[in-house]
Amino acid sequence: MAVSIRDVAKATGVSVSTVSRALNGYSDVNKETQQKIQKTAKALGYQPNQSAKNLSSKKQKNIAIIDSGMILEDKLGGAITGNVLSGAYSYLNGMGITAALYGIDSQMQQEMSFEDFCDCYSISGVLVLGLKTDDPYMKEVGKSKIPCVGIDVVFEGENGKTIATDEKGAFEDITSYVIERGHRRIAILKGTQNAQVTHQRYAAFQRAAEKHGVSEKNITVLFGEFTQQDSYEAVKQYIQKNGKNGATAFICMSDMMAIGTTRAIQECGYTIPDDFSVTGYDGLGVLNYIHPGITTIDQNISGKGYIGMKMLYEMVQGEAVDPVLYVPYKIMERESVKKF
Repeated sequence: MAVSIRDVAKATGVSVSTVSRALNGYSDVNKETQQKIQKTAKALGYQPNQSAKNLSSKKQKNIAIIDSGMILEDKLGGAITGNVLSGAYSYLNGMGITAALYGIDSQMQQEMSFEDFCDCYSISGVLVLGLKTDDPYMKEVGKSKIPCVGIDVVFEGENGKTIATDEKGAFEDITSYVIERGHRRIAILKGTQNAQVTHQRYAAFQRAAEKHGVSEKNITVLFGEFTQQDSYEAVKQYIQKNGKNGATAFICMSDMMAIGTTRAIQECGYTIPDDFSVTGYDGLGVLNYIHPGITTIDQNISGKGYIGMKMLYEMVQGEAVDPVLYVPYKIMERESVKKF
């Protein structure tokens, strides 16, 4: 197994950032420490790879795309990432800027601070997606000197900007869409509790339900955790227990959850929309292959990637940008919601 920069840091008792700077010849590392690190690295057989050498070059602007959700199998982050990357790399195409994707979970964030990460790879700016409210980087990003743009993540501090959907407006709209078609018994499938968007979307759902006079006793909260499997299991169990005596509509906080919900309904022997209605949220292309077509919110995910990268590049160039920029959304009406 190859020796990593972390192994060298652990053996010498210094930070990853210090090892990186020592091995790259930075003058702010004292001579004694630098020699100790170089000696240890040689003894361990550490060999920096070519990509690390390229990233450590100060001659070019290096952009990092950090995704905290991509490591989690079947999570929403995995489905969203490709669309964000498509938009981000579309903006960078032909500009001669290096943009590397890093999957960094909570454990990795505890082992290496945001500042150390950026320093280690000579990062000029960071595009962030998938961060949870309890991730260490949530607090560190806004205080950092490194320009950073979060996709659907709001940071505190001058250098943490945000590209987002108007979550409250969009989820209130999709909820109202369902209620205005006669549904008064509704199940809401929530995402993970440590995601900002879960709280935003649920608040919007509650506001729409109250506005339309839907009683709390007619609302069921299920937990889909932003995955097909969790949603499938939650909905199947609910339907097996209640049949058609419970909710008539399932409002999901993501398209992946809507797919799991659809499968559960169909496996229980029911049809959409005759027996139950379903809505999603995201606008993923995979819904084009689901029957019947699922009504959803198209939040223009690739557009977020494009605009987010554009904003980040402007920040790296020293230009002033708005703290929050909202990307337009729209309801994609298909065949999954029955009108009474």
